[in-house]
Amino acid sequence: MDRFFLMPDQWGGKPALTGDEAHHCCRVMRKQVGDTIAIFDGWGRQGEARIMSLSKSEVGLEILSSKDSDALKPQIEIAVGVPKGKTFDLILQKAVEMGVSRIQPLMSEQGNVRFKESEGNAKREKWQRVVLEACKQCGQNYLPEVAVPLSLGNYLKELQPGFPKFVGALTPGAQGFRTLLEEVSDPGRVVLLIGPEGDFSAHEYEQISAADFAPVNLGELVLRTETAVFLMVAAVRYQFQ
Repeated sequence: MDRFFLMPDQWGGKPALTGDEAHHCCRVMRKQVGDTIAIFDGWGRQGEARIMSLSKSEVGLEILSSKDSDALKPQIEIAVGVPKGKTFDLILQKAVEMGVSRIQPLMSEQGNVRFKESEGNAKREKWQRVVLEACKQCGQNYLPEVAVPLSLGNYLKELQPGFPKFVGALTPGAQGFRTLLEEVSDPGRVVLLIGPEGDFSAHEYEQISAADFAPVNLGELVLRTETAVFLMVAAVRYQFQ
């Protein structure tokens, strides 16, 4: 059954798909009055609805059923140096499939991608749409947050203490990830930090260490940014789920 995002404030009164979701429903998927669709609100609620009316800008619905689903634990936040090209879209899609709850795009000293401050919100909106489409396809009922791109320094300043933080590191002294995860007991939240193609600079690693990130060794081979993301998220999921 095709899935559509019904905003949380649309589940009462006269529910309706609007904007891009309405266009996708009636113009792309060519749904008709009387068809039944799956819906979710991005906060864990899912259900089924019948299409009652169609227009260019709105699809009126009758909600037939709804229920709440549990979020995956622990919550996983990934902070990633944005790679070149469309690789970040792939990271977003797979992060959704693996139950990541928040994605922080990063700009770093040795990264190849830079954004002007004025471009940040536009980039975030584009990436949030990628995340929404991934939720619709994989059955994820919790819509992850994609943050506005930040410099590594600003991101580290905003982080709150009190939860495990790990950085995929090529530096001497990095420990095996499994060993470090086995020392953690039932975390509510885990933060994973992954550098760009050029890795973090020595100065940035000093900042990362000061922010209490544990450096983890991801194996003998040098991984691409997206591969490191997938490996680290999968390791956390395997350990605690």
